[in-house]
Amino acid sequence: MKYIYSFLMLILVFSCTKPFSNSPASNSVKYQNGERYITINGIRHWVKIAGSEHNTTPVVIVHGGPGGNNYTFERTAGQKLEEFTTIVYYEQRGCGRSDAPQNTSDYALPTLISDLNVLSDSLGVDKITLLGYSFGAELSLRYAIAHPEKVEKLILSSPAELSKANMLVQIQGFYSIGDSSLRSGIEKVLKDTTSLQAKYGNIWNLANSATVDKFLFHNQDKAQLNRQLWQESNLKNTGLMAKVYLQNNKADLVQKTTGLQTPTLLISGVYDKNGGLHTGLALKEVLPNSTLKLYHNSAHFPDIEETERFATDVKEFIQAK
Repeated sequence: MKYIYSFLMLILVFSCTKPFSNSPASNSVKYQNGERYITINGIRHWVKIAGSEHNTTPVVIVHGGPGGNNYTFERTAGQKLEEFTTIVYYEQRGCGRSDAPQNTSDYALPTLISDLNVLSDSLGVDKITLLGYSFGAELSLRYAIAHPEKVEKLILSSPAELSKANMLVQIQGFYSIGDSSLRSGIEKVLKDTTSLQAKYGNIWNLANSATVDKFLFHNQDKAQLNRQLWQESNLKNTGLMAKVYLQNNKADLVQKTTGLQTPTLLISGVYDKNGGLHTGLALKEVLPNSTLKLYHNSAHFPDIEETERFATDVKEFIQAK
């Protein structure tokens, strides 16, 4: 699929194809700085710890996608966060530097939650803080719903769920930034008789890389930084996790989250054409211990576009009593 990376960065969660045990990782994470691989539920996962000298509750970074990785976050906001807290970078099965399951449908959300739970246990701490961005915000929330006793705090950047409403938000976003050719193409797609999901995919296929950068970023210099780091990483999104997500998404995130007591920081860029503001605003209404921060110079990646403010807000939130 044309521009598959950008399409798959932005879509988002699913039911279980087979049960997974919560058996411990085959080798525990040594709680010290550095990269290592640990085997979780039969899959070798890439993990990196930084800032362990701070002796703080570990902040586990949950990347987006579905199917993305943490390479860019490590080199932008991550470097700032490591200055004051313990960071655990972790790439989900079949993502980035982690191995993929043999079964190409083995990416169901309960499986990802189980993987994250085993990682948490391997750290040897009572509680973790989760920092999830884009799809990672949804995964973090669903983990907290399943294991509220293990989550000290939640930081959710650009939370989004690929509901029908969010597909329409993205289509509107493309139309708003498109030239006459793209707008004409979108109008043509919207007139066909296929499903909304099919229309959504076809509209993504119309967008070239420059348009995708305008869609994801308010500051085009930051868009170029993101693209440079993505190319430098040489890491690819296979699309397999996103496929499972789209097949099984129930669009029930806000409903399932209602009443969750975990202290939560919500971060949304006001120019976010991918996730929009509606998910963050809706979550603010149903999470009784939540704070919403709006970033006025960001689109879908406040961690890249307003890195200094992002790090400051995270620091104040996690250090607050």
